[in-house]
Amino acid sequence: MNFFKQRLGLRIVSLSATSLLCLFLASVMAPQGLSNGWLKKKPSVVLQASTTTITYPCAPNWHSRSGSCPSTADLQVDLTAIAKDFNKQPLYAYTVAGGRVVGEGSKVTWDLSGLWPGFYTATVEVQDNKKHRILSSVIVKIVHCYDCVDAFMCPPILVTCYDEVMAGTPVTCKVWVGPWPDPITYEWSARDSSGVDRSGRISGRDTSISIPTNGLGGKSVYATVEVNGLDPSCGRTASSSTIVKP
Repeated sequence: MNFFKQRLGLRIVSLSATSLLCLFLASVMAPQGLSNGWLKKKPSVVLQASTTTITYPCAPNWHSRSGSCPSTADLQVDLTAIAKDFNKQPLYAYTVAGGRVVGEGSKVTWDLSGLWPGFYTATVEVQDNKKHRILSSVIVKIVHCYDCVDAFMCPPILVTCYDEVMAGTPVTCKVWVGPWPDPITYEWSARDSSGVDRSGRISGRDTSISIPTNGLGGKSVYATVEVNGLDPSCGRTASSSTIVKP
């Protein structure tokens, strides 16, 4: 019985010694393993652009309805290649689907001048003397501004009033506005030929009004309407006049 205990004890001691030896070898070999690249990270690269969307301004004789369109477009995009874990100084090579690349190295400029709206891709290839070769790409979108309208498409505004009336007869005025997709409202004003404001005497609303002429014999009445809701680039007022006979 003692013999077996002794054999068992020796085996336990032997196993413990072996475990200690393995731990010792692992601690000695670990730095060597790191130096041989066992745990070295794989090289990587990420290509970044200073912007990924370029919006063209409205064409000549066109205007932005909301005023949100840019007045100019910057077609120079900065590209930055962020490379990690390459050996020594890596080499950078760029290819683009449109435009041209200006500069070299990890930071360059992508000139997209003269390109039509669309999607354009820039790709960088990074290499080192250890034959590592990694690619990364970025896409830049060129678009037209979404709410440009033709300035020559502004609706016409026409105001008509009676040519002449007898004093005491109200002047009737009407306004007609050409087709326009958005809701519009009308704001009327009036004055006589001596410069007196007659807006407070206007009756009616929207497209048709009436202006009293009591006491205005021998003068003229001028009616003006301002149409609200049109594009800011469009004309919004129109006028007409009526002679008031005594």
